[in-house]
Amino acid sequence: MQLTFDYYDIQKALELLVKDKLGISLDLEDVSHADYPSIKYKERVYVYKKHKNGKEIKDENGFREVDWNNTEYVTKHVEFDDSAELTIYVSGGGEI
Repeated sequence: MQLTFDYYDIQKALELLVKDKLGISLDLEDVSHADYPSIKYKERVYVYKKHKNGKEIKDENGFREVDWNNTEYVTKHVEFDDSAELTIYVSGGGEI
């Protein structure tokens, strides 16, 4: 089953969460559109093993070998504006 929430659904859920957890009545409609929520996430940047001559090392199947000791995560951001959606896939497909 697929659950999809648009910006306004998430905005309302955040308002309810802040009111429930912190006791603060917050109206996110009053927030400037230049201040959309920002989502911070980490993305893995692969580094591949290389020979001394700079050519990439490949395994027996022809795939490049990852150098796990030098592979790192880079922090990235995405703006959650009113054209964004959050989709969650859940297994089971329970009845509503």
